[in-house]
Amino acid sequence: MDTINTDAQKAALVSWKETHFEVVQFITGHRIKTGYRIKTDGKSRSVINDTHATSGTGGLYELAEDWTNEFEQLHAGRQWDGEFFDEIEEFCNLKNQSL
Repeated sequence: MDTINTDAQKAALVSWKETHFEVVQFITGHRIKTGYRIKTDGKSRSVINDTHATSGTGGLYELAEDWTNEFEQLHAGRQWDGEFFDEIEEFCNLKNQSL
């Protein structure tokens, strides 16, 4: 296991964990809202449901990690001033719609 030596590394890890928590919460919430089923009406498709349909729970783990990494890269070093939750929700909504 790698050792975290600097304050910057510690801060980056804390940021990643916080972002990952919010991404997982978004994915879980979406699965609950859609009743853990795939909608076939053509209007309710989503990246989350499609990923689950094709790759199962393991696919959702990877999706959450990918979205977390992407969000962290987009906002590396940013100092949040109360808008973090709005930004992460908007990011997840956009990612979930891009089929």
